[in-house]
Amino acid sequence: MSFALLRDLRDLKVLVIHPRTSEGDFLVDHLRRIGCTVSCLWPVPPELPHGTDVVFLAMEDEARPEIERLLKSFPNPAPTMLAIVGYENPSTLQIVLESGALAIVERPIKPFGLLTNLAIARNLWLERQKLVKEARKYKRKVLGDQKLARAKAILMANRGTSENEAYREMREQAMARRVPIDEIANSIINAEQLLRPSQKHD
Repeated sequence: MSFALLRDLRDLKVLVIHPRTSEGDFLVDHLRRIGCTVSCLWPVPPELPHGTDVVFLAMEDEARPEIERLLKSFPNPAPTMLAIVGYENPSTLQIVLESGALAIVERPIKPFGLLTNLAIARNLWLERQKLVKEARKYKRKVLGDQKLARAKAILMANRGTSENEAYREMREQAMARRVPIDEIANSIINAEQLLRPSQKHD
Protein backbone atom coordinates (compact mmCIF):
# COMPACT_ATOMS: atom_id res chain seq x y z
CA MET A 1 0.00 0.00 0.00
CA SER A 2 1.51 3.30 -1.04
CA PHE A 3 1.30 6.83 0.29
CA ALA A 4 -0.24 7.74 -3.07
CA LEU A 5 -3.21 5.53 -2.22
CA LEU A 6 -3.66 7.23 1.14
CA ARG A 7 -3.46 10.61 -0.56
CA ASP A 8 -6.00 9.55 -3.20
CA LEU A 9 -8.50 8.58 -0.50
CA ARG A 10 -9.18 12.28 -0.07
CA ASP A 11 -10.53 12.50 -3.60
CA LEU A 12 -12.99 9.64 -3.21
CA LYS A 13 -16.72 10.19 -3.41
CA VAL A 14 -18.05 8.12 -0.52
CA LEU A 15 -21.68 7.19 0.00
CA VAL A 16 -22.76 6.10 3.46
CA ILE A 17 -26.03 4.15 3.38
CA HIS A 18 -26.98 4.07 7.03
CA PRO A 19 -29.99 4.96 9.20
CA ARG A 20 -30.04 8.56 10.42
CA THR A 21 -28.60 7.84 13.85
CA SER A 22 -25.78 9.32 15.90
CA GLU A 23 -23.64 6.39 14.80
CA GLY A 24 -24.29 7.17 11.14
CA ASP A 25 -23.53 10.85 11.74
CA PHE A 26 -20.30 9.88 13.49
CA LEU A 27 -19.22 7.76 10.53
CA VAL A 28 -19.95 10.57 8.06
CA ASP A 29 -18.09 13.13 10.17
CA HIS A 30 -15.07 10.88 10.57
CA LEU A 31 -14.87 10.15 6.83
CA ARG A 32 -15.03 13.89 6.16
CA ARG A 33 -12.17 14.41 8.61
CA ILE A 34 -10.18 11.88 6.56
CA GLY A 35 -10.82 14.14 3.59
CA CYS A 36 -13.40 12.19 1.60
CA THR A 37 -16.38 13.81 -0.08
CA VAL A 38 -19.21 12.10 1.81
CA SER A 39 -22.96 11.92 1.37
CA CYS A 40 -25.41 9.87 3.41
CA LEU A 41 -28.65 8.24 2.30
CA TRP A 42 -31.41 6.35 4.08
CA PRO A 43 -33.58 4.49 3.31
CA VAL A 44 -31.57 2.37 0.88
CA PRO A 45 -31.77 4.04 -2.55
CA PRO A 46 -32.81 2.04 -5.63
CA GLU A 47 -29.49 2.86 -7.28
CA LEU A 48 -26.22 4.64 -6.59
CA PRO A 49 -25.64 8.30 -7.36
CA HIS A 50 -23.45 8.71 -10.44
CA GLY A 51 -19.72 8.73 -9.74
CA THR A 52 -19.82 6.93 -6.39
CA ASP A 53 -16.35 5.50 -5.63
CA VAL A 54 -16.93 3.88 -2.24
CA VAL A 55 -20.03 2.64 -0.41
CA PHE A 56 -20.39 2.01 3.32
CA LEU A 57 -23.56 -0.08 3.49
CA ALA A 58 -25.38 -0.90 6.73
CA MET A 59 -26.60 -4.49 6.54
CA GLU A 60 -30.01 -4.04 8.17
CA ASP A 61 -32.24 -7.12 8.13
CA GLU A 62 -35.41 -5.07 7.72
CA ALA A 63 -33.93 -3.42 4.61
CA ARG A 64 -32.76 -6.66 3.00
CA PRO A 65 -35.07 -6.46 -0.09
CA GLU A 66 -33.94 -2.89 -0.77
CA ILE A 67 -30.28 -3.85 -0.28
CA GLU A 68 -30.61 -6.77 -2.71
CA ARG A 69 -32.28 -4.49 -5.26
CA LEU A 70 -29.49 -1.92 -4.87
CA LEU A 71 -26.76 -4.54 -5.27
CA LYS A 72 -28.34 -5.74 -8.53
CA SER A 73 -28.26 -2.18 -9.88
CA PHE A 74 -24.53 -1.72 -9.36
CA PRO A 75 -22.54 -0.65 -12.42
CA ASN A 76 -19.59 -2.62 -13.72
CA PRO A 77 -17.12 -2.16 -12.17
CA ALA A 78 -18.98 -1.85 -8.89
CA PRO A 79 -17.71 0.68 -6.37
CA THR A 80 -15.51 -0.29 -3.45
CA MET A 81 -17.84 -1.82 -0.88
CA LEU A 82 -17.52 -1.85 2.92
CA ALA A 83 -20.22 -3.57 4.95
CA ILE A 84 -21.38 -2.29 8.33
CA VAL A 85 -22.56 -5.14 10.54
CA GLY A 86 -23.78 -5.34 14.12
CA TYR A 87 -23.79 -9.08 14.59
CA GLU A 88 -22.94 -12.28 12.81
CA ASN A 89 -25.57 -14.73 11.67
CA PRO A 90 -26.02 -16.75 8.46
CA SER A 91 -28.42 -14.22 6.96
CA THR A 92 -26.06 -11.29 7.54
CA LEU A 93 -23.07 -13.27 6.32
CA GLN A 94 -24.92 -14.18 3.13
CA ILE A 95 -25.82 -10.60 2.23
CA VAL A 96 -22.29 -9.44 3.09
CA LEU A 97 -20.84 -12.02 0.70
CA GLU A 98 -23.36 -11.11 -1.99
CA SER A 99 -22.46 -7.44 -1.64
CA GLY A 100 -18.84 -8.06 -2.62
CA ALA A 101 -17.67 -6.18 0.47
CA LEU A 102 -13.90 -5.95 0.72
CA ALA A 103 -13.88 -4.88 4.37
CA ILE A 104 -16.17 -5.02 7.39
CA VAL A 105 -16.90 -2.21 9.82
CA GLU A 106 -18.23 -3.54 13.11
CA ARG A 107 -20.75 -1.89 15.38
CA PRO A 108 -20.42 0.05 17.54
CA ILE A 109 -18.48 2.08 14.98
CA LYS A 110 -15.19 3.40 16.34
CA PRO A 111 -12.70 5.77 14.74
CA PHE A 112 -9.83 3.36 15.20
CA GLY A 113 -9.57 1.16 12.16
CA LEU A 114 -11.88 3.12 9.84
CA LEU A 115 -9.04 4.61 7.80
CA THR A 116 -7.27 1.24 7.71
CA ASN A 117 -10.41 -0.57 6.55
CA LEU A 118 -11.06 2.05 3.89
CA ALA A 119 -7.45 1.95 2.64
CA ILE A 120 -7.32 -1.85 2.54
CA ALA A 121 -10.66 -2.12 0.76
CA ARG A 122 -9.66 0.49 -1.81
CA ASN A 123 -6.30 -1.17 -2.35
CA LEU A 124 -7.98 -4.56 -2.90
CA TRP A 125 -10.44 -2.94 -5.30
CA LEU A 126 -7.64 -1.33 -7.32
CA GLU A 127 -5.72 -4.63 -7.45
CA ARG A 128 -8.88 -6.42 -8.61
CA GLN A 129 -9.44 -3.89 -11.40
CA LYS A 130 -5.85 -4.31 -12.47
CA LEU A 131 -6.27 -8.10 -12.65
CA VAL A 132 -9.50 -7.76 -14.62
CA LYS A 133 -7.76 -5.46 -17.10
CA GLU A 134 -4.84 -7.86 -17.48
CA ALA A 135 -7.23 -10.80 -17.95
CA ARG A 136 -9.05 -8.95 -20.72
CA LYS A 137 -5.74 -8.08 -22.36
CA TYR A 138 -4.59 -11.71 -22.15
CA LYS A 139 -7.91 -12.93 -23.58
CA ARG A 140 -7.63 -10.52 -26.51
CA LYS A 141 -4.08 -11.74 -27.15
CA VAL A 142 -5.14 -15.40 -27.10
CA LEU A 143 -8.03 -14.71 -29.48
CA GLY A 144 -5.70 -12.72 -31.72
CA ASP A 145 -3.16 -15.55 -31.78
CA GLN A 146 -5.90 -18.02 -32.66
CA LYS A 147 -7.10 -15.85 -35.55
CA LEU A 148 -3.54 -15.39 -36.77
CA ALA A 149 -2.96 -19.14 -36.71
CA ARG A 150 -6.22 -19.74 -38.58
CA ALA A 151 -5.39 -17.15 -41.23
CA LYS A 152 -1.91 -18.61 -41.71
CA ALA A 153 -3.39 -22.08 -42.11
CA ILE A 154 -5.77 -20.79 -44.80
CA LEU A 155 -2.94 -19.17 -46.77
CA MET A 156 -0.74 -22.23 -46.41
CA ALA A 157 -3.53 -24.52 -47.64
CA ASN A 158 -4.55 -22.33 -50.58
CA ARG A 159 -1.13 -21.22 -51.77
CA GLY A 160 1.12 -23.99 -50.64
CA THR A 161 3.31 -21.58 -48.73
CA SER A 162 5.20 -22.19 -45.52
CA GLU A 163 4.03 -20.80 -42.18
CA ASN A 164 6.78 -18.18 -42.22
CA GLU A 165 5.85 -17.09 -45.74
CA ALA A 166 2.17 -16.86 -44.83
CA TYR A 167 2.98 -14.71 -41.81
CA ARG A 168 5.32 -12.51 -43.83
CA GLU A 169 2.64 -11.95 -46.46
CA MET A 170 0.09 -10.91 -43.84
CA ARG A 171 2.58 -8.62 -42.16
CA GLU A 172 3.46 -6.95 -45.47
CA GLN A 173 -0.22 -6.41 -46.25
CA ALA A 174 -0.76 -4.93 -42.79
CA MET A 175 2.17 -2.55 -43.23
CA ALA A 176 1.06 -1.55 -46.74
CA ARG A 177 -2.49 -0.81 -45.54
CA ARG A 178 -1.32 0.57 -42.20
CA VAL A 179 -3.68 -1.64 -40.23
CA PRO A 180 -3.07 -4.18 -37.44
CA ILE A 181 -2.14 -7.65 -38.63
CA ASP A 182 -5.21 -8.94 -36.77
CA GLU A 183 -7.36 -7.03 -39.24
CA ILE A 184 -5.65 -8.77 -42.16
CA ALA A 185 -6.17 -12.11 -40.45
CA ASN A 186 -9.86 -11.34 -40.00
CA SER A 187 -10.18 -10.45 -43.70
CA ILE A 188 -8.58 -13.73 -44.73
CA ILE A 189 -10.82 -15.75 -42.40
CA ASN A 190 -13.95 -13.92 -43.56
CA ALA A 191 -13.04 -14.34 -47.22
CA GLU A 192 -12.43 -18.05 -46.72
CA GLN A 193 -15.80 -18.44 -45.02
CA LEU A 194 -17.54 -16.63 -47.90
CA LEU A 195 -15.85 -18.77 -50.53
CA ARG A 196 -16.42 -22.02 -48.66
CA PRO A 197 -19.06 -24.16 -50.44
CA SER A 198 -22.33 -24.11 -48.57
CA GLN A 199 -23.28 -27.39 -46.99
CA LYS A 200 -26.67 -28.62 -47.99
CA HIS A 201 -28.58 -30.96 -45.80
CA ASP A 202 -31.18 -33.20 -47.33
